[in-house]
Parts: sequence; C-alpha cells; structure tokens
Amino acid sequence: MTIDVPDTWAPVRVGGTLLSCRRIESDHGFAPNVVIRGFQRTGDFSMRQALDELRGFVAQQDQGHVDEPFELELGEVPFVGVNVSWTDPEIGTVVQIHLFAGSRRGRIVDLVQATGSVGGGDAQSAYGEVQQVLRTIRVTR
Repeated sequence: MTIDVPDTWAPVRVGGTLLSCRRIESDHGFAPNVVIRGFQRTGDFSMRQALDELRGFVAQQDQGHVDEPFELELGEVPFVGVNVSWTDPEIGTVVQIHLFAGSRRGRIVDLVQATGSVGGGDAQSAYGEVQQVLRTIRVTR
C-alpha cells in the first residue's frame, strides 16, 4: 500500500491503521487527514455490507447524511466510494470520503478502507486536497 502526500502533510501514528497522514498545520482546528485500515472478513462479506455498516454509523450522528456510492479505479484496483457528512458539536461540519476495495482469498475477504476527513471552517476548501491525496493510493498484492 502506498500513498503520495504533499510536502505540507506528514505521517501520524493512529492505532489499527496501515497508513495515516494529515496536513501538518491547520488554521481551523481540524487538520485534513487520510487514514487507511485493513480488515479480514468472512468470504460472504460484500461491499454492500461495508456500506451498510458505514450508513449505520452515520445515521447515529447529528444531521448524518450519506451520498450515493460511486465506483473508481486506483492503479487498476476497483474501489467503491461514498461521501458522508454530519455535524460534530465541537468541530462543526465533518465530511468524509470513504473508499473500499476487497479481494477474496478462499474463505476470507481482505478489505481495505481509506477514509479522507475534513472538518470545521476548512471543510469545503480542504475537500479537494484530501480528494487528491486519496487518488494517489496504490494497493499492491
């Protein structure tokens, strides 16, 4: 797994992640960031289930909203993506881009979930920056 980030970003340690990085400085209190996690699920697991789990989380958030899913390829690997948003009492608006890719190995599904997050007063202007970072993701097998 690789990702290219601008010089204004740096890696950060986040437990349970394969990779995580964020903008080094933010004038608005919430630094745009990208977190990539890997999971193993049973062979009957589907992308629909991954999206349903995310919808369940967002439904519990204040003013939670889930956009329609979309498909894209990053380095010849197909991903399913979805944008979500909600209102956080401390941050304000939080917007996340979630990208899911899976690969079957016998009775196991290896799942990669990349999440780009923006929030607060910087959410709208930082969205494109996070989107560009996510587009650089490459999964190696």
